[in-house]
Amino acid sequence: METLELKNEVTVGRKRFQIQTSYVESTRSLSSTIMHEAALIFKKEERFDHDEPEAIKERLGLIHREMITEMELLYYIADKVKSLKHPVSNNKLGLVFLKRNLIEEAIEQFKLAITREPNFLEAINNLGMAYLLENSYEEALKAFSKGINLQENYADLHNNIGYTKFELKKYPEAIQAFEQALQINPDYAEVHFNLGLTYLKVLQEQVELPDFADYEKVKEKSLEHIMFAAELMPPDNIKYFDRINEQLKNGKYEDALEVAEVIKNNLLKNRYAIEFENEFYLKFMFGGKGKDDRFITEYTQILLEAINRYPNFADLRNNLGIAYLIQCRNLFLKALDEFRQALKINPVFKKAEKNLKLAENDGKGFLILLRAILK
Repeated sequence: METLELKNEVTVGRKRFQIQTSYVESTRSLSSTIMHEAALIFKKEERFDHDEPEAIKERLGLIHREMITEMELLYYIADKVKSLKHPVSNNKLGLVFLKRNLIEEAIEQFKLAITREPNFLEAINNLGMAYLLENSYEEALKAFSKGINLQENYADLHNNIGYTKFELKKYPEAIQAFEQALQINPDYAEVHFNLGLTYLKVLQEQVELPDFADYEKVKEKSLEHIMFAAELMPPDNIKYFDRINEQLKNGKYEDALEVAEVIKNNLLKNRYAIEFENEFYLKFMFGGKGKDDRFITEYTQILLEAINRYPNFADLRNNLGIAYLIQCRNLFLKALDEFRQALKINPVFKKAEKNLKLAENDGKGFLILLRAILK
């Protein structure tokens, strides 16, 4: 079969994106990417077990058009949100941009959220993360420090300060920040890993630490925190932790750091792995997807799969509850429409008239509840 591929350039939000979708016969899969100046913005892959060339071409074209629409819809929503005074939406949109590696746009949204609500702690922390991802470490520290001034017992902020200090090679200060995070949340897996990584870096670079007489104690500390992290993190990381443990014990610090880098990158990805709720919220509220049953069903399925992987994430359970309420709302609206259709067919149908009135009156409370939850 000939190589099947579609390419387009699309200009949205003052940026030009390259969209490429292709069919890979060897893996029987479709792959679509959105790029901006050689940076990957978004990627979608799916298995497609069909041999018919026309079916493959049709699916290829559909995915390609969906990817173009995704970018256009994202910036369309950004324009709508900009005109509203709703910092929650600015923060959610910022997270969607951040997940898409569009850091400039993310920073703009987080700043808007903070302008509209100066003590919006989540947006302040997210602004720091955006600066951190673009390697603007001093700006990141300013944001995280502002957050700690508002809420000292916020473990994420101490962890992020520690991570920033680590990137600046200020290891003693990084260790201090991580320790503060653990005082607030002793079972914070990422902090234990970051501490273990910092001690490992100290070993590799032979940095002197005031509280340690020799490097054997530093090695013990690194192993202690790395193995603690291994117990707390999802099991798919265990193979990496076992290798780090073995290499650390054998004094192969360079090799251990190389493996640790894989976990570090996974942690960064996992920070936004469950951020699909923000995208759903924005598309539901501003993107015209409120009555799209397929869209809501797919979102519910994504949540169920995420809960299967992260059963103890309270946010996922909360979001699934909201998704079920939205499904109830759509079924309720359909029920109203059926009662109205029944009356249109038979204007003197008393039972349908009664049901419609009851549903309209009693359903107002449900719709008000849902609006309050989504606000």
